[in-house]
Amino acid sequence: MYVTQRKPTPVGEILQEEFLTPLNLKIGDLAEMLDVHRNTVSAIVNSKSKISLEMAMKLAKAFDTTAEFWLNLQNNVDLWELNHNVKYQQSLEKVKTAKQWTSVPTFAL
Repeated sequence: MYVTQRKPTPVGEILQEEFLTPLNLKIGDLAEMLDVHRNTVSAIVNSKSKISLEMAMKLAKAFDTTAEFWLNLQNNVDLWELNHNVKYQQSLEKVKTAKQWTSVPTFAL
């Protein structure tokens, strides 16, 4: 599987550059639009928090997009981070495939 070296653009950066700035919206404005606390939106915009399914639905409604658009952005970042996390990759190497598991002989005691 090909893994890109450049980290995908975070949801918050897309939100800021493609939606908030062009529409002249502030974090507080978006918080009111989404009926969430300002800190929630701030954390997303500043890439301190991931988006949930519920937030993806709210963003989709607010900006006439799809929840999948927002979730795909988040998933791309999450997958990139896992693929570049050494500790996780070491853990992943220990996972056995179903084929490996079923081909291991079992001995009756």
